[in-house]
Amino acid sequence: MKTSKKKNPGVAVTAIVTRIIHGDSIKGSDDLGNYYNTQAELAQHQAINRDGWYATNKDWWEQDGGGGYGGSTDEEAMIGDGGGEADGVEGLAFLDRLILESSSKNNSKKLKFARAIDAGAGVGRVTKHILLKRYDCVQLVEADSGWSKRSKTYLGRKRAARCTFTCSRIEELDQDSDDTSSIDLVWLQWTLQYLTDADA
Repeated sequence: MKTSKKKNPGVAVTAIVTRIIHGDSIKGSDDLGNYYNTQAELAQHQAINRDGWYATNKDWWEQDGGGGYGGSTDEEAMIGDGGGEADGVEGLAFLDRLILESSSKNNSKKLKFARAIDAGAGVGRVTKHILLKRYDCVQLVEADSGWSKRSKTYLGRKRAARCTFTCSRIEELDQDSDDTSSIDLVWLQWTLQYLTDADA
C-alpha cells in the first residue's frame, strides 16, 4: 500500500495496488505445518484426505460438553469468545450497507427480503442477531444435529417459528430442491474454513 501527500500536507491519499494472483504462485503452510508449493498441491492433498478432514470437523463440533470452541455460553462455543453480540452488530451494519448499495444501483428493481439461508448456522447466532432483523424467514443449515436442535431453544419460540431447520452439510445441500429454489440471500460466516477448497 502506498501513501502520498499532495498539496494539503494534512491529508493522506491512499492508493491500493492490486495484482492478479495465479494459483501456481500461491504457496504456504496449513495449520498443521504442512507446506504446499502450489494451490494445486494443496487441493490434491485435500482431495486425498477429504473423508478424514470432514470426520475431524465432525468430531470437533460433537465433543462432550457441546463441542466447538468451548466456553460458558453457546455463542462462545461458536466463535471462541464473548464477542457474539458485537459481531452481530457489525454483521447487521454490513448487511445494511449491502442493501443500500444494491438498492441504489438497481432503483427499478426492489430487493426481496423473504428468505435467507444461514449456512453453517451452528446455534443460530447469525440468524438471531442479523438475518431475522431483515428477512421474513431463515433456513438454518447445520451439519451437527445437536447444534441444530439447540438452535431452536437458543432462538426462542417466536424467532424459531420464522425459521426452518435443515440438518445437512453445506456441500451436500441440494441446490435444486424446493427448500432452496426461492432464496434471496445466503450468509456464510465462520464456515468456509471447515470445507475443502473444492467443496467451497
